[in-house]
Amino acid sequence: MIRLLYVSTAIPNLSEDDIAEIVATANKHNAQFDITGALAYNGVNFAQVLEGAEHHLNQLMDNISKDHRHSGVIEMMRNPIEVRAFDGFHMKHIEGLQFDELVSAMNT
Repeated sequence: MIRLLYVSTAIPNLSEDDIAEIVATANKHNAQFDITGALAYNGVNFAQVLEGAEHHLNQLMDNISKDHRHSGVIEMMRNPIEVRAFDGFHMKHIEGLQFDELVSAMNT
């Protein structure tokens, strides 16, 4: 199992409804593949931590990189893990600038 962190730049003018739709879709999809994680959005950038089987995350990252709602997807970290930081959250939504929770998860 691995944990990865990526960042990207959102398209301008994403609404709260857009973010809610992203989180809802991710929750549904990620549950099917036992993927957990969290998404943070600060009005300009996304930062997302994903945890799960490497082959599932590779496919998910391929899909994420093709999503028109953001660009410049950069994978910042990819680490093997034994314990999930976001167990029970197929996609936790972290509001605003609370990226510290994501960074903290990468250090566990």
